[in-house]
Amino acid sequence: MPRPDEFAGRTALVTGGAGAAIGSATCRVLAHHGAAVVVLDEHERRAHETASALAEEFGTKALALVVDVADRAGVDEGLSRVTAELGPIDILVNNAAVNVQGSMFDYRVEDWDRVIDVDLTAPWYLMRAVMPGMRARGGGAIVNISSVAAYLGGSGREPPYGAAKAGLNDLTRAAAVEGGPHGIRCNAVAPGLIRSKWVDRQAERYQSFIDATPLRRHGEPADVANTVAFLVSDESAHITGQIINLSGGWYLTP
Repeated sequence: MPRPDEFAGRTALVTGGAGAAIGSATCRVLAHHGAAVVVLDEHERRAHETASALAEEFGTKALALVVDVADRAGVDEGLSRVTAELGPIDILVNNAAVNVQGSMFDYRVEDWDRVIDVDLTAPWYLMRAVMPGMRARGGGAIVNISSVAAYLGGSGREPPYGAAKAGLNDLTRAAAVEGGPHGIRCNAVAPGLIRSKWVDRQAERYQSFIDATPLRRHGEPADVANTVAFLVSDESAHITGQIINLSGGWYLTP
């Protein structure tokens, strides 16, 4: 794991940062290791509550950015505010995502567009926005939150989500190739079933997933957050372009 103060003096931006599972867990572990954290989320109350809690618990700077990650004008305005208040972004975690389930036979075009906009285009846009500054400063770290759905054809019920995450995996590799000569590393984490309030409410439905997982449990938000922290730390300085499957081996089962 990173040193206790390893991210001191660095600014980290986490999209979907106020989410009750992976987003907030990632913000907490980065703040714990000293980063100033930007909580980008479209939910105003949760974004401000998360930022306030980080500042109070860890004594670090934390900023809430209330914006839809697919709103490019809003993202541009938010990034300008981050630069003015906290400085340039050193760590980017593209976590925000949406998923609308349905069949290829009757999937609505507007739902397809929304999933692709949030889950694939928005991460590209943010990387495009922050990588020039990272290049100018000699380095930076990016982690994209993908999914095992990228390997499973959307499991027959979420074609745009699986397609977006598969695209995000290749975008991760592309950013690693282009950013590497400038000290910019880019990796992805592909979680399987991660515990959340939504998963807990449907525990019976998901028990079969757990039974089919070699490690016989679902993942915890901290499992993902700790992996992200490792990937943006100096301990992973020679790792880039990798997709870390974090599913307890679930994607290996038929």
